[in-house]
Amino acid sequence: MNALALLALAVVAPVSAQEYRQAQAAAAQERYEQMIAAQTATTRDGQGGRVRSLTVDATLTAMNDGPEAGGWVSRLLDEDKLGVYTVTQAEAVKSGVVDGRPAILLSDALPAHPRVYGPLIAAEAAKSMFTDMPACAEREYMRVAVAARVFAELGGDFKALPKVDGDDAPAVKAAVGRWADGAERALEDAGRASGLPLLADIKPTAAQPAAALDAADKRYVAFLMEESDVRRSLR
Repeated sequence: MNALALLALAVVAPVSAQEYRQAQAAAAQERYEQMIAAQTATTRDGQGGRVRSLTVDATLTAMNDGPEAGGWVSRLLDEDKLGVYTVTQAEAVKSGVVDGRPAILLSDALPAHPRVYGPLIAAEAAKSMFTDMPACAEREYMRVAVAARVFAELGGDFKALPKVDGDDAPAVKAAVGRWADGAERALEDAGRASGLPLLADIKPTAAQPAAALDAADKRYVAFLMEESDVRRSLR
């Protein structure tokens, strides 16, 4: 059975799992609302205009408290000792170095909302995820899905994009919008954007035997089934 068929089966899973996730999301949303009430101040280190804002701190805390994807990103940031700063730059988000240490850099021109910062931090961090997967469209889909699920966990409204909390945030739509179109279309878009093949089109080699490709496919299917509750909750 292929990945899309299994995803279809997941739709009829018991609602108890969905209800559990919704309860988790509601609790995270309550914490989120409490934290953004204190996001007006910033602290500057006086070196090169780097800013560690309370909005960034609130975002990281909310992600860490999130049901799933936010926690994955938080652990990666901790394990890789990645800082997150706002800086003056053309790109909405990119990786850089601060004081000799790797960091994720957000543009200071972005609307200062956790629902803007969160998915962009996740999109950049996700580039370092799933590196043990073959270079394929499915891997790129999973990376896009991490950012989209962080946006969902923070209470983001996909239908309102490119508006986020009333402000224009086209970078967020670019990062997560494809996922909201459905798994099949998002997978096609991920393959097109990355120029990478589907797992089914990759021929086994000595370096990448059939068993490894099969394991990657099963991992992708499990990922789709696990995220199906998130998709249902957004309907």
